[in-house]
Amino acid sequence: MILNSDVESFGENFISQIRIADSENTLKSISDEKLVIIGKEVCESSETWGNEQGSLTSIKNVLNENGIVVTINDRLLPIMRFQSTYELCPEYVNRLESLFIEE
Repeated sequence: MILNSDVESFGENFISQIRIADSENTLKSISDEKLVIIGKEVCESSETWGNEQGSLTSIKNVLNENGIVVTINDRLLPIMRFQSTYELCPEYVNRLESLFIEE
């Protein structure tokens, strides 16, 4: 029997990447568990994104609703958009990709 002791828990990479990107410590008081919940809310909001700017507005609203005050120009918004989708909700990658496809 082989045991893999290097198993990543759900959201571990997401948390790591967001903590690194949070250079202004906006999320310092948010627990890792709560950060994963917020990340899931971000990617689940992707059904309303419509376009790139709309996605940033939606993500800003999710963060604000969770007591995290950010502006629309906060660099954390596009990072949350990308990391939450790829790490927490890969089933919504097509929604993210559709924001950047030129027709």
